[in-house]
Amino acid sequence: MYQYIKVEEAIGWANIKLDRAKGVVFLRPQMCEEIAQAAESLAARSDIKCIVISGEGKHFCAGYDVATELEANDSKAIWVANRRIQDAFARLNALPVVTICALQGYVIGAGMLLAAVCNLRYATADATFYIPELDMGIPFSLGGVATIARYIGITRTTELVLTCNRITADSSYMDGFVTRVVESDQLMNHVGKIAKGIAERPNSLILSSLSTIREAERGLMPNPASDLFTMTISNRVSLVLAAGFLALALLSGMPFLDILSHIGAGA
Repeated sequence: MYQYIKVEEAIGWANIKLDRAKGVVFLRPQMCEEIAQAAESLAARSDIKCIVISGEGKHFCAGYDVATELEANDSKAIWVANRRIQDAFARLNALPVVTICALQGYVIGAGMLLAAVCNLRYATADATFYIPELDMGIPFSLGGVATIARYIGITRTTELVLTCNRITADSSYMDGFVTRVVESDQLMNHVGKIAKGIAERPNSLILSSLSTIREAERGLMPNPASDLFTMTISNRVSLVLAAGFLALALLSGMPFLDILSHIGAGA
């Protein structure tokens, strides 16, 4: 049914898994829209009260798929592709169910934004957060600065964006972002228990609570204005993007032949 994700259901909740059948998980517009579509379909059911988003393998997500940029013909195509991702994230953030993100390994760039639009984020101690866009020669867009700043503050967000430092989940730096650090072999068990507990609560209380929580979020930091025009800056160079993708793919353990085929698809 889906090309980029797998859906597993339990009593009262469901798990949307980012499918790494084709290698490391990189976020493309089509994948983000599949996540949002599946989540909305599940959330429309009265029996589903919680949705978990998780990854397969060692890493949650290697971030934005630069092949999307390489495939784009012009600035408008880039803008449209990134708007599709931003809209998908907004749809996830507005669901009438509780959303939980299970994080392990690398949580890079747009993958961090996907986690941020969820209500709860459980991570293993070695989960590593990394915003590499400036190293790749592109801006951190998709409303990312304001979204991350809601949880760790503007000063730390600024440092993450400008230095491209890597921060692990067990660092106090991520206290406002990570709900709880969990042992690696217990991550999904813990998340499952939380989801099961939420599923036992009445829909009316969940909806009321989510409304209050979202109002508080907007009070801390207004919803970000669109910054998608920055994705079309004139100094964006395909070779820089390809080099950045290569570095992230190797970092995430993607097989070399898969890397070549991936770059070739965008050439």
